[in-house]
Amino acid sequence: MKLKIFGKLTDIFKTNEYNFSLESIKSVADMKLMLQKEFPQLKETTYLVAVDGTKAENTQAISNASEIALLPPYSGG
Repeated sequence: MKLKIFGKLTDIFKTNEYNFSLESIKSVADMKLMLQKEFPQLKETTYLVAVDGTKAENTQAISNASEIALLPPYSGG
């Protein structure tokens, strides 16, 4: 599974894409827990998870067909 990383989050991941296995990951919450173990700085970081171009809740299921992105906070006018 490929995770797209944007903005200041690339400083944590040191890349704009991160590959991982979905073996035990069924939801956004599972993925976030796995990422926080791998990258502890994420626990203190505010970010949004998007699945297939839409903001995702922690309960949303993910699959190998999902397009997943981590987005930093944003504002605009």
